[in-house]
Amino acid sequence: MPSLLADARNQIDDLIARYKSRVDYLAIRLEESEGTNIFLRSEKIETLSEEVAIGGQVRACYKGGWGFASFNRLELLPQRLEEAIAAARVVGCEETQLAEIAIVRETCVLPLTGTNPRLIPLRDKKALCDHYTQILHSADRRVTTTTVRYSDSAQRLILATSEGTWIDQSWTDMEMRFAATARDGDTVQTGRETTGSRSAYEDLLNLDVQVSGASQRAVNALNLPTVKGDSYTVVIDPILTGLFVHEAFGHLSEADMAYEIRIYWRS
Repeated sequence: MPSLLADARNQIDDLIARYKSRVDYLAIRLEESEGTNIFLRSEKIETLSEEVAIGGQVRACYKGGWGFASFNRLELLPQRLEEAIAAARVVGCEETQLAEIAIVRETCVLPLTGTNPRLIPLRDKKALCDHYTQILHSADRRVTTTTVRYSDSAQRLILATSEGTWIDQSWTDMEMRFAATARDGDTVQTGRETTGSRSAYEDLLNLDVQVSGASQRAVNALNLPTVKGDSYTVVIDPILTGLFVHEAFGHLSEADMAYEIRIYWRS
C-alpha cells in the first residue's frame, strides 16, 4: 500500500535529535493500517468498508517520571512529544534507571507468497462472501441463519528510541469466519469455522468443504443428548485448558471493576 509513513523516518530522526536532551529516554511508536471488513448476516450486508488508520504513541522518561501521549494524525506528533516530555518533567523527582539493552536497527517485511489482498477489488471480496453464504444455507433446510466475516489488513509499525533503536515492521493479515445456526423445534445449535493467512489471498479461496462443515456441525448437534450437570472426565487441549482457566477465574481475580469503582467514588 502507498504508505503514509513513507517519509516519516527523517521527521522522527529530527524530532528525537531535537528533544532527547530534555529527557533521559524517549520512544516514538507509529502504526499504520489499511484494510477491508465485510460482514454478512444471511444475505444481508451488516458491514462493507475499506479503512485507513494511522496513529501512534510517545513515551518520555525524566528523573524516573514517565509521560505518555497518543495521536491519530501524524502532524500532531511534535505537539504530543511536547506534552509527553512536559508530563515526565512534572512527575520526575528521583533517578531514571533503565536496563542496558542492545540497540536494534532492523526493517522486517513478512513477504507474501501469492496475491496481495489489497489488490483485490472490494466487489470480488463481497462476491466471495456471497458464495460462502450460499454454501452455508444449502447444506440443510434446518439452517436458519448464517454469518460470514471477511477481513484483511496491511499493517506497518515503526519504533524509534533516543538510544538509537529503529525497528520498521510490515505484514498483511487475512481472516474469514463462518457460522451457521440450525433449528429443530426448540433446539438451536450453531457450528463455526475459521481460517486465516499471512501468505496469499488464494488461501481464502476454495474453502467450500470447510464452510459446509460449519453447517453440518450445527445440524449434527441438533441430535446430541442434553448433558446433565455432574462431574466428568474430559480430554482437552493443554493450551485451551489455560485459556478456559483464565476466562473462568482470571478475569474475576484481576479485580479491574473493583479498582475502577474505587477510583470513581474517590473522584
